[in-house]
Amino acid sequence: MQFPSHGANYEQLYKNFNLEMPKTVYDLSENVNFLGFPKQIEMLWQDLLAKITSYPNALAEPLRTMIATKHNVTPECILVGNGGAELLTFYAQVYKGKKVILIHPTFSEYKMTLEAAGAEIVNITVGDFVNYHLPLEEVKLHMKAADCLYLCNPNNPTGALIQRETIIELIKHGEKVGCSLLIDEAFMDWTDEEHSAIDLVSTHKNVTVVRSMTKMYGIAGIRLGYLIGQPHLVSTIRNRLPHWNVNNLAISIGMECLKDEEFRLRSIQENLSKKNGIQNFLKSHHCTVTNSAANFLCFQLQHPEETENFYFHCLKQGIVLRHTQNYEGMNGKWLRIGIKNDVAMDKFTEVLAGWHE
Repeated sequence: MQFPSHGANYEQLYKNFNLEMPKTVYDLSENVNFLGFPKQIEMLWQDLLAKITSYPNALAEPLRTMIATKHNVTPECILVGNGGAELLTFYAQVYKGKKVILIHPTFSEYKMTLEAAGAEIVNITVGDFVNYHLPLEEVKLHMKAADCLYLCNPNNPTGALIQRETIIELIKHGEKVGCSLLIDEAFMDWTDEEHSAIDLVSTHKNVTVVRSMTKMYGIAGIRLGYLIGQPHLVSTIRNRLPHWNVNNLAISIGMECLKDEEFRLRSIQENLSKKNGIQNFLKSHHCTVTNSAANFLCFQLQHPEETENFYFHCLKQGIVLRHTQNYEGMNGKWLRIGIKNDVAMDKFTEVLAGWHE
């Protein structure tokens, strides 16, 4: 069976499996903010349309400077991209013919982009998906012969948060053995930012951080992300990117999003309330649930061998979950669920409750 490599695009999913698509479908396979985008974007839409006819600034200014100010770094440390995926693709090219460590389960795009770039991948798998404790000694041992370590924080698909002291320990070890760290913080803005590594970029030359703006701000269709790294690395990657890689609408919308801290804080609060509710519901139905700091979580049924049957049962009921067939170490025995509005969550709980009857 052809499972998709990502969430979203559920119409194609039903086609792939030759399933009749229900009239109403709730897509819980993707993890974009269920509140949508900040309302001022809609109010400013007519003004934004005027920007369509002109070329964007090649450096994505003034968004680049706004991001730099937000994170207290110089603009030369910022590279704005057409989504985090574009930045990951071009970052991977730096490691052609070099060794890169991936800690599984983790975002599938890392492996895809690194393989395409010709990097040699060293795979390590976490044993405890619920608490996601990194096997530090094993990681450190492999770092001695590796050029880069990828970390996803919070982790995708589990949502587990790697503690800041662990990040610092690995950064310092990397400095000793000549190993860089790429820290993907696509979902860090769903947290209080306490465990972010962005402030460490200016004091440690072996640290690069990637951020996404599509998840928190509900702009997946716009595509917007940024990289924070050493100026020479930023310059190297920028020279490989297409000119005008970030469009005018994305630049303007990104600026409006960053201005709206109230929207971000409200999103965190509402997400946490709904996530706690669904987490308690899953546990009451004997599911194992990951400790997620993001706007999604992973769960395992009481009888993991039923996972695939339950996945297709949900599809037939109009509930699309994220499979874990392509998350190394999970063997398809877990499912990821994005936190959505009450209607979608109620439908999921109805379907899961019905499965247990």
